[in-house]
Amino acid sequence: MADTSKARVRKLVPSLGVADLRRSIAFYRDFFGFTLVDAYEDDNGEPVWCWLRSGVAELMLQQLPSEQQITLEPALGQSWVVYVRPADLDEVHRELSVAGVAVTDIAETSYGARECFATDPDGYELWLSEPEAGADPDDDDDEEDDPDDEDDDAVTGSVH
Repeated sequence: MADTSKARVRKLVPSLGVADLRRSIAFYRDFFGFTLVDAYEDDNGEPVWCWLRSGVAELMLQQLPSEQQITLEPALGQSWVVYVRPADLDEVHRELSVAGVAVTDIAETSYGARECFATDPDGYELWLSEPEAGADPDDDDDEEDDPDDEDDDAVTGSVH
């Protein structure tokens, strides 16, 4: 059995395969405040991969060519859920609803959190949650910089 007394992972960043990278970048930028940290383009200047950041949250997106896009029923991303803690659940919920994004009503759970579910443009289910006040040990340091993260001040931009 591995020694669990010392953290062996410094960071875990989900990487989602998407059908339209520009559309997905816009979705995560517009609703969750993500900015572009890094990106790669193909020989035609089309974006094929990017790294996004919003506060301490990070996300990679990769353009999948049509031959790599498998069809899962009901949608590409339904094989797992992305947990998101927005700074203001009510505001994000309102913005998603106004934009016509499929989002459930906000409900209080039996464990005191307020939650709703939304679906991103590729069908990935987003579990939007606001934990019960004081229930999360990270509540006080959500916006602090990671001292081990050398690229906190990376230049951000946008892919058009």
